[in-house]
Amino acid sequence: MRKHSTNPQHKRLSKDNELQQVYTYLQKNCATATMTATALNIYRPNLCRYKMKLQKAGQLAEVKKGYCKITKHLANFLTTNPDLFPITSQLNLF
Repeated sequence: MRKHSTNPQHKRLSKDNELQQVYTYLQKNCATATMTATALNIYRPNLCRYKMKLQKAGQLAEVKKGYCKITKHLANFLTTNPDLFPITSQLNLF
């Protein structure tokens, strides 16, 4: 029988690893949240938490709207690549 770790650090490292996977994947790919969750085999609600964390840190941007290849619905495409971030009108004010 397999023993499960009760060490809280074990779970924390796993979540940090998933966050890093999301960040790295979106550096190379422009994808919707569903496409990212499917490609990385990450539970969708976890991905939404990572998305919010990266957005608050200014490390994630929505670059375009388009149809998701998985859901076939209109969705935002995401990236963590700063070269692809849209230029905001706020920068044009000064």
